[in-house]
Amino acid sequence: MSYMSSASFNQNPSRAKKEANEGPVVITDHGQESYVLVRYAEFEAHWKKPKSLFEALRDPSPISDKEFDPARVDLDGRDVEF
Repeated sequence: MSYMSSASFNQNPSRAKKEANEGPVVITDHGQESYVLVRYAEFEAHWKKPKSLFEALRDPSPISDKEFDPARVDLDGRDVEF
């Protein structure tokens, strides 16, 4: 991922397109991230179509690198009826 100011983007959009071939280009406005330029194929693959639960769980490139660590459920003190 690369970063480019909006002024630099306006002066040289072809450079931004070349960089977008390698990965997403974040365009900043006054130092704040404002836009992301990506290839259309990447946009279609990641954002355009909804994923099924199965596809989301087997996605080899998750958006987050966080490990799944659910809270432990304590069942002590609960009455169980059969």
